[in-house]
Amino acid sequence: MDTAQLSASASTHRTARKGSFLRAATACALAATGVNLLLWGIGRAAGASFMVDPGVGAPNVEVGGLKLVMTTLLPFAVGVLALALAARWSRRWVVGVAVVGVALAVASAAGPLDGGHDTATGVLLATMHLTTGAAFVVAATRVRGRWEPRDRTHA
Repeated sequence: MDTAQLSASASTHRTARKGSFLRAATACALAATGVNLLLWGIGRAAGASFMVDPGVGAPNVEVGGLKLVMTTLLPFAVGVLALALAARWSRRWVVGVAVVGVALAVASAAGPLDGGHDTATGVLLATMHLTTGAAFVVAATRVRGRWEPRDRTHA
């Protein structure tokens, strides 16, 4: 096997790994969004107000379906971007980003518990934060960086 063939196979393998991570991250983001929408629908049916008083900004903010989708997908996308950048450095960086993501999810879950107008709203919104954090961890496990061994069939 000459160098050109080896370079081409390594490049193809690297692209497949990135694509695999992006597909997994997209699936995790959509799953988290779906679960959160399901929780929101159950809460609506059960009479939860989904009114919160955030620590910053105007009081009495209603969390509707569109806001829920956006506040699930946008932070998740930022986290996936951070994971992709961390993968360029090392496995430790990826683990660090995943740990920070989990810490942010857990810390942010305290907000709805404190600011929800009713108990059901606070508990459901906090659960949504934790659901998104769990999906982020699953996405982080799919990251393959330059520390990964090359496919043995191409070695």
